[in-house]
Amino acid sequence: MKKGIIGILLGLIIFTGCLNFAYAENTNIQTVEYYEDGSYLITTLTQNNIVGIGLLSTRSSKTETKKGHYYDSNGAIVWTASITASFTYNGTTASCTTVSKSKTIYNNSWKCTSSSCYKSGATATGDFTFKHYVLGIPNKTINRTLTLTCDKNGNIT
Repeated sequence: MKKGIIGILLGLIIFTGCLNFAYAENTNIQTVEYYEDGSYLITTLTQNNIVGIGLLSTRSSKTETKKGHYYDSNGAIVWTASITASFTYNGTTASCTTVSKSKTIYNNSWKCTSSSCYKSGATATGDFTFKHYVLGIPNKTINRTLTLTCDKNGNIT
């Protein structure tokens, strides 16, 4: 009887040790790019890490968002472009599993004339073209490429 209970307890300990658990970590990294006319673009990388824990956990995944917020010379937000990508990595390889894009226009004199996103290997890319119009004529164009790349250890650049 005592051996049976010990066997069951050992089995539960081994089984529990093999389970995978996950936890989340969030980090924001920002850069600012200034234009000659006083406008500026703040690019923010938001890392929403989901990290696996357990004896069987050999793969981890991350979902990352990179946003470009464009402001005019008065500090008013004009538009936002973003890509969100999910990656898996295991210490040997990494790959991008999904990518999506979005855009929001806050100033009616601006339009997003083209946008696309794609993934290749461990890289996700979003391409955007925004144009400012005065009396229906474009007078300023901003092309923006947002890229997320994951290395084999889950580091995002």
